[in-house]
Amino acid sequence: MDKSALFKLSYGLFLAGTEYEGKKNACVINTAAQATSEPAQMIVTMLKSNYTTELIEKKGSLTVSVLSQATPLSLIQDFGMRSGRSCDKFEKYSYQTDAFGNPYLTDTMAAWMSLKVTQTIDLGTHNLFICTVEDAGNLDSDTPITYADYRILKNGGTLSKAAKAEEAEAAPQEQAPQKHYVCSVCHYEYDGEIPFEELPDSYVCPVCKMGKNMFEAV
Repeated sequence: MDKSALFKLSYGLFLAGTEYEGKKNACVINTAAQATSEPAQMIVTMLKSNYTTELIEKKGSLTVSVLSQATPLSLIQDFGMRSGRSCDKFEKYSYQTDAFGNPYLTDTMAAWMSLKVTQTIDLGTHNLFICTVEDAGNLDSDTPITYADYRILKNGGTLSKAAKAEEAEAAPQEQAPQKHYVCSVCHYEYDGEIPFEELPDSYVCPVCKMGKNMFEAV
């Protein structure tokens, strides 16, 4: 089976936030979707080892914010590559709270939803939360960012179709094939200066924290 085919599926980029016993936290996720409209329900899939997941399991509710194309990469790094166990991720960001006291960012987010967990399904490495949508609102008119957009921006590219066309025309017509290593869990593409094969076995994906063995060459 060619698992790289799964990378063609479209994903969004979201921020899942919660608060439990005075501790608020949030993390970047790429799997949140509407399941039904009447009643309004969503599904959210999160890595079990994430601190945010642990708090959501205890609280039973969360917010999901839709990141827009105006969201700076620094924000994605702050919430996606640091652990809330050792820092306050909200320290320098403006936020509001929903009726459950769960935080959501107010800047560069396209929309937010307040969710109540009704069922949790164990997926092995992840938990799938089935939730009712208790409240929601629009925040920004900018276009929501996709995970594919994020990879383009992270690698110094642009989302402009014209600019991408120019880059394609300027690229050499014949290039030696290069291996790209992509996390099979969250689809993060490794782009560090050290060749992937030379990374230590202790290396983990900066987004979902899975081990080096979960990366695949594509």
